[in-house]
Amino acid sequence: MTTAMTNTMTKSRRGLPAALTSLALTLLMVAAPAHAGLFDAISDLTKKITDSKLSNDASQDAAYEAELAKKFPPYQFDQPAAGQVARHVELERGSNFKDIKKVAIVNFSIEFALFKEVQASGGQTSLNNTGRDAQKSMQIPAPDVARLQTMVDELYARTVQDFTAMGIEVLPFDKLKATKNYAELAPAQHASPWVTDTKDSQSVFVAPTGMLLYMDNPERADFMKGLGFTFGTNTRLKEVMLTFELEREVHLLSVNMVVDFAAMQASGRSFISYAAVGGANLHHLHAGNTSYRFIGPGQPELLYARLKQPLVSDVRLIAETNVALGQTSSQTLTAGGVATTTTTTGTTSGTRGAGEFDLDTYYRRSADLLGAAREMFALELAKQR
Repeated sequence: MTTAMTNTMTKSRRGLPAALTSLALTLLMVAAPAHAGLFDAISDLTKKITDSKLSNDASQDAAYEAELAKKFPPYQFDQPAAGQVARHVELERGSNFKDIKKVAIVNFSIEFALFKEVQASGGQTSLNNTGRDAQKSMQIPAPDVARLQTMVDELYARTVQDFTAMGIEVLPFDKLKATKNYAELAPAQHASPWVTDTKDSQSVFVAPTGMLLYMDNPERADFMKGLGFTFGTNTRLKEVMLTFELEREVHLLSVNMVVDFAAMQASGRSFISYAAVGGANLHHLHAGNTSYRFIGPGQPELLYARLKQPLVSDVRLIAETNVALGQTSSQTLTAGGVATTTTTTGTTSGTRGAGEFDLDTYYRRSADLLGAAREMFALELAKQR
């Protein structure tokens, strides 16, 4: 942990260097026989303040994590998925599923979040005021992409089996890839693995071996990618055109799942002198962003199956957390007709959890979470047949 304190002396209203007004105090401090002890005391006090701030931040994160654990209890891997579907899965226009006889998987995108960051600011630094800012980031070690690839390939194979078991023919990807309108999706597609920024994280996106992928959900995109969804790639229209090319016999499926390792929150910007950021270790699949989207002729959103609440692991994985808490104070004092403005800035920063993340457990439970979502989606869709 580090603490940095700086004092900036501005000019007085009479145009004299404000530093001169502190000269007497400086001389007194130098002249004092116990000045070394005084500096030691100040240093010790500064360390205690720093430790207190970081300890308080850790306590607030622990409370946030406990709150989320109570609100979203972990998935029960030792219990049948059928008994947990109602709590986790919702369908939108689910009755349309009974009309699907053939399906082609046009997009299969599994996102793994790697780094997340939030920041907040409070107050303002005008005269005789205090402003605060806070910044927090959480990250996990770089995963082995080969292991993620194996995980995604197995998930894809099981997804195909799910539809086959329901009596739905799955069009081989090579046949879909050979169509004219599939090629029209190229501006939106990326080779896998694809590392990019999203709305709230830096992530790696992985598709099954041999497939390209695209970010299906505009809500996952950062601002610039969001503009591309609106004014550029227009994947929804191209998907619909692809269904027509397939003679309206084949419905398309876009599979999107987000594996995250943490949840973060921030107080945002405020005029009150308060700024708070929170981070919780929470290995989970996103609600909403984990979904099956079916596309039909003229209907880019024919049917959705999605998680309605986060699908949470039963194992706590500790990510590396970095926090920086800043404070800027501005104060004007008048003595002998001379106004002196003093601005003081300080930053308290610290790191916890470094080196504690268990990647082997992350791989295992990520595969389990993805498999649980897939199984629950299949169970709920099968009810519509």
